[in-house]
Amino acid sequence: MPRLPGRRLGRAAGLALIVFSVGARAGAGTAAASPYAPYAFLIGQWDVAPESGGPPMGGALFRWGPKESYIWYAATLLADGKEVPHFEGLLMWNGVQKNLDMLIALDLDGGRIQEKGVLQVQPDGTVVREITASYSEGVRPMGMPVAGAAGATARFRQTFQPDGPDRIKTRVLRETKDGWVATFPGSDRLVMTRRKK
Repeated sequence: MPRLPGRRLGRAAGLALIVFSVGARAGAGTAAASPYAPYAFLIGQWDVAPESGGPPMGGALFRWGPKESYIWYAATLLADGKEVPHFEGLLMWNGVQKNLDMLIALDLDGGRIQEKGVLQVQPDGTVVREITASYSEGVRPMGMPVAGAAGATARFRQTFQPDGPDRIKTRVLRETKDGWVATFPGSDRLVMTRRKK
């Protein structure tokens, strides 16, 4: 019995579908490598202290969201020996820009200051956090007058440089008309040390 052309085309299409399906699965394995991998060294709870030595001045916490779908980031300051929340928010992969987008609530007493920006990995493995802070009316940005009705913005930059499995060098800078300066005295020479469990 002669074969119908349609059946031959059907088998060819079926074979193409199988080849495409296997290829897609192989490609999915490559694409499935986590975009968060270069940032994984940040995960953990850290004491933040002057690099020159001395007691911690605050803390940082980076932890995974469900199934490593985002990173939750929080910072505390030490006041009278107690940790006081400073900010918290999310770091989330942007597959178009190939960086982490960041949105943080800085004012945890009323939500009138937010930080928005990105985290990017440099060729040497250093992570750079580029920040624009937005201040609501009546809030005083560091080194600036109280924000008027239109609010105010300021730019900050933080770097995280791995220095072993349990230590990260970090710098916190703010932009001024004269360039980048320490956000507060000594903030350009800080070290994060992993807290013991």
